[in-house]
Amino acid sequence: MHFAVERRINSDLKCGKQTIEEILQSIKGIIDPDTFFNTKLILYELMVNSVIHGNCGDMNKMVDIKVYINKSRIIIEVTDEGSGICCDIKDYGEYDYLESGRGLMLVEGLSDMLNIDGNTVTCVQYLK
Repeated sequence: MHFAVERRINSDLKCGKQTIEEILQSIKGIIDPDTFFNTKLILYELMVNSVIHGNCGDMNKMVDIKVYINKSRIIIEVTDEGSGICCDIKDYGEYDYLESGRGLMLVEGLSDMLNIDGNTVTCVQYLK
């Protein structure tokens, strides 16, 4: 099994939601329901973060969404045109997320690996 999809959207939540739904429809039968639910949450959280925090809702800026699936893992990569963040989630305490950051904390919990490199977030889910 091998699946790859790459989409480029403008910083519009409605457009982002529609794109995520299209991606999810195309992978629905490929992965098990629990993994599918986690993938859905990850995709939505990363897209929303890119639109709101990365691109600050600037409709002239783009978000790139990439999903790769093979027999052992799912790789999700989301890149925006913002200035990026320098973040190590392990450095934060539970009360540091009262205003923002909960989405990345959720993504970290649902992923087997999370990497933040400037304005690109990559996460991996291993398939069993």
